[in-house]
Order: sequence, then structure tokens, then C-alpha cells
Amino acid sequence: MNKRFVVFCVVLFISVFTVLSCGKAERKSAVTVDEWQLPFLNVLTGPIASIGGYLQWGAERAAAEINAAGGIAGKPVRIVGIDTGMEPANGITEMSKLLDTALLVMGPVPEPVILAAVPLAAEEGIYSFTATTSYEYVADFYPWAISWFPPTEEPLPPIITGWLKHTGGKRVVQFVENYSVWSEMAKAHDQGIRDAGAAVLNQVDVPGDAVSFGPLVVSALAQNPDSIIFACNAQKIPGIIAELKTRGWNNMGSLLVFSSGDDASLYTIGGGVQGERSTINGIMIYNYADPGLSNPRWNAFRDAFKQEYNGIEPFSLSTNYYDAVYMIKRAIEAAGVTGDPKKLAAERIRIRDYCNEIQDFEGIQFTWSNSHAYPRDKPVYLFEIRDGAKVKVLEIVPDSNSKYHPSGSSPQTKTIKADQSSCKNRLKVYLRAV
Repeated sequence: MNKRFVVFCVVLFISVFTVLSCGKAERKSAVTVDEWQLPFLNVLTGPIASIGGYLQWGAERAAAEINAAGGIAGKPVRIVGIDTGMEPANGITEMSKLLDTALLVMGPVPEPVILAAVPLAAEEGIYSFTATTSYEYVADFYPWAISWFPPTEEPLPPIITGWLKHTGGKRVVQFVENYSVWSEMAKAHDQGIRDAGAAVLNQVDVPGDAVSFGPLVVSALAQNPDSIIFACNAQKIPGIIAELKTRGWNNMGSLLVFSSGDDASLYTIGGGVQGERSTINGIMIYNYADPGLSNPRWNAFRDAFKQEYNGIEPFSLSTNYYDAVYMIKRAIEAAGVTGDPKKLAAERIRIRDYCNEIQDFEGIQFTWSNSHAYPRDKPVYLFEIRDGAKVKVLEIVPDSNSKYHPSGSSPQTKTIKADQSSCKNRLKVYLRAV
């Protein structure tokens, strides 16, 4: 009896081991591609090519790390950079080339190309990783596009209110360039100004081809502001600040640069690594990446970025497509995607459904979860520029209900607490010193 039982156990063990081994072999052999190719519709030429450059850099770095660790489902990944030149027509042309073969699309970048090309992708059932825009710009294409940010009206008013509570500002003017999402961001800034109890002054429109800023600054100062927000191209911001200084402005903490202005040209033109000689020393900037965080992946990324960009800290959007590549890796492996052309339509849907509701995704800086194709728990930060480095001043983090509350911070940091009004979906902000 005991012998029979022992024999039975041995046979059962061998059978189970064989089934599991075969299962692993089947899963491993199910991948049909020799290489995962990820097309990235990006802006690599034109006025904002510098942004596209570091977005591409982040994606390429993630791919290199993944390949060094064994690839995606055992196969290498390659980022295929496709330049749209910031032209919507180019975006449509390039997207149309991918309709029959691409498993997914990274991008497009920026918003004008998104609005032109993503409708085509959505109609044909291709999932777009639009990782540089807020949700309202891709909401109409749900479920075929993902955003890295919640709607603009959620995070921006609180950070603007927090800045004004921190500085005591009461009269605010904005320099706004009518490009892409920037005008909508300026409207969200206005809401934050009003929530702080400050006056919204007439905005100063910045022409796209402006090279002389004297008349613009005169127009702004004529309104007697005590605070200024820049929602324009990073190349123009140092010139406007320099003009402000020549006309007597010296309260640098009352100058705020929006997240899209956190670009190489802001620091190189403004001399952000030259100490007191810097045009931008002392100004504030808000964005979605905190260089002061510390974990092995971020520390390595930060060091490599600074080496690539002459000592400048990673920009606000620099991690977006790095994280996108890792999210794609997780989706392919978790959803059992094979890359088989015969399964293309079904596997596009698997990736779409997985990423739209992904939970506990481990990004390079923090972990977040999606609902309805956008994150509900990402922080936003306010920094002061000191000798080219960002020193954190404020931080807001939404909870699972998208309500903002104080989070852990350094002794130098102040945090914001906010409630979300159920009737108007607006955020009232309270500042608390730590």
C-alpha cells in the first residue's frame, strides 16, 4: 500500500512537472516576433524639437534597460522614431502608414498632431500612448488613447493657489503663447488665481515669432502686477525675465514658469547653471517630476540625463516615454500578447484594456493606477530654481478619490490640502506649513 502510494506520488509529480514545463515552453514559444518595434510619432524638428529630443532619449533609455534585462517576453524592443515636424498633416500621413501593422503607437507629440492623427488611429483600433497631454485632449478617443495626466482643471488650480498662498501674491498677469494646450493651461491658472482670492489681470499674448519683448513687458507692468506666470515657449521666458529686470522687477519668487517651460533652452538661455549671474535664479516652476526623490532607477536616470544635458536636471516631461515603454512591457507580458499578425486586432484590444485600468504601475519616480485611461493619484510639484537646481517648495497628491491632501515632505517643503467640490468640480486649496 505504501509502495503504491509512493509510486502514485512520483507519477503525479512527474505529470505535473511535465505539464508545467510544457506550459512554460508553450508560453515562451507563443511570441512570434523576433523584435518588438514600437513606433513613436514625435516632434524631432521644428521650434519644440528639444522637447521631442528628450522624450526620445527617455524612451531609448528604457528600451536599452529592458533589452539588457532580457527584453519583453524574451524578445528585444526597438523604438522607431518618426518625425512629424509638429505638422498635423505629417501626423496623419505617418499614422496612416501604421494602420495595418503596428501593435500600438507611442505619441503623437504634440497636441495639434494628436488632434489630427489620433482620430484615425482610434477609428482603425490602434491604441495611442499620448503621454505628454492631459486627458481632455484625448477623452473623445477613449478607449483608444491614454493620458499620463488627469484633466488640466484638476492639478493646475491647486498648484497655482498654493504658489500664491506661499508668496502672498494678489495681482497676477500671465504671458501666454497661443500654442497647443498652453492656452487651456492658462485658463486653469486663472481658476487657481481666483481660488487664492487674487485678481486675474489681462493676459499678455506672446506672438510665436516674438524676439523683442519690451512692448509685452510694458503692457504687463502697466497693470501693476505683483506676480507673473509664464505660459509660453521656454526660449522666450529668459528674454522676458531679463526685460522685467531692466524695468525694476526683483521679486523672482513671484515669477512662475509652467511645466512645458521646463526645457533645456530655459536653462541654457537663462544661464540656469551660472549661480547669481543666472537670469532665472530664484524663479519658481511647477511640474510632475521631483529630482529630489531617490531610488536606484531614478538616480541612474537622473545622472545619465545630467551627463547628456550638460548638468541640467531632468525636465518635467523627461520620464513620460521612459515610463510608457515600461508600461508597454508590462501589458505585453501580463496580457499574453504574442505579436502574431493574425491576432493583431485582438492583441491591440488586450493592450488597450490592460493599460486603461492598470493598477500599481511602478513608474520611475512613483507608483500610480489608472481609471478610464488616466492616472488618479499622481503628484504635482512646485520648485524654486537655485543655481540651476530645483528645490521643492510645494507638493500636492490626490488620493484615490482625486482629492488633494498633504503628503510627506522635507522640512523645507510646504504642502497643500484641497477638497473637490461635488457641484462645480473645482478645488479649494488650503496651505499648511510643515
